[in-house]
Amino acid sequence: MEIQSQVLKQDRQGLNSVFKKDAALIEKIETELCNELSDSKGPIREMCNHILNSGGKRLRPLLVLYSGMLFSDPCEKLIKAAAAAELIHMASLVHDDVIDNSMLRRNHPSVNCIWGNNFSVLCGDYLFAKAFGILSRYRLIRSMDFMVEAIQNMCHGEILQAEDRFCQEIDTNTYYDRIAKKTAIFLSCCCKSGACVGGGNSVEIDIMGEYGLNIGLAFQIIDDVLDFCGNPDIMGKPKQEDLSQGNITIPVIFLLTSEKYGSWMREIVRRRDFSEHVLNQVYCALLESGAIDDCMKLAESHIEKAKQCLKYLPDSPHKELLYELADALKTRKS
Repeated sequence: MEIQSQVLKQDRQGLNSVFKKDAALIEKIETELCNELSDSKGPIREMCNHILNSGGKRLRPLLVLYSGMLFSDPCEKLIKAAAAAELIHMASLVHDDVIDNSMLRRNHPSVNCIWGNNFSVLCGDYLFAKAFGILSRYRLIRSMDFMVEAIQNMCHGEILQAEDRFCQEIDTNTYYDRIAKKTAIFLSCCCKSGACVGGGNSVEIDIMGEYGLNIGLAFQIIDDVLDFCGNPDIMGKPKQEDLSQGNITIPVIFLLTSEKYGSWMREIVRRRDFSEHVLNQVYCALLESGAIDDCMKLAESHIEKAKQCLKYLPDSPHKELLYELADALKTRKS
């Protein structure tokens, strides 16, 4: 069975207009991913093929490439660093689905749904090994350091989330700590990896890291809003899945701290009553209270912070794409 990817055929709502401008770069990433996984055999090969064909935005490798191309032309090492970042992302999603017992990923059956948890954990480990094999083989030591930082934080963030399941006392500081570790630091490290490989100096690398951190925070806040308001067919997963699993995200935190809805929402979390009727009531309360609008304003504040970072970097076509990517988050649907 040939390792191949159909990701270029996917519709990336919200981010699509930005990514279309660099379809050739995305194709290079896809080719690199397929090449790196082409020596896999048996069930591992089947799982890798399934993951590639499930699609994805390829946001992380593009952040690596765009960040690097602020300072240099796209070289082989930059493509390799981008592919490694995506393999790490793919591995983390496989492991996340095992932890959450998720049966769907991007409207496709998850790896654990088809092959079971044991094979899935090993597949995730295999993808991590492939990623670090690339970074080691091409002597991308700084990129390796950044990816290690990202994985350590993702693991810590996942544990924090598990510890806080169904907790009624979650505040915004706790939420920010969790989403920084689970999502935003990885995007920050992708930007730092690209800037480093591209030849940026230490100040420029740090600036790109701050850009990526704010992009990551905005991305996760919007993701948590879409869990309530998104179209499941576009999202590729059931609606309100986070709350049903006890993951208290920023829209629910706003309800928990609301004078009108706080006691009511705390009782729902305490009883763990997440019937369809109750979830519909929560959704209506989010709209009526203005919590959804407040969340989007919070996300937009991080988008503006990300764009402010770019003012201190050299002008280039890829700087403009980074501006556009930030703005495109406001209209993402998946």
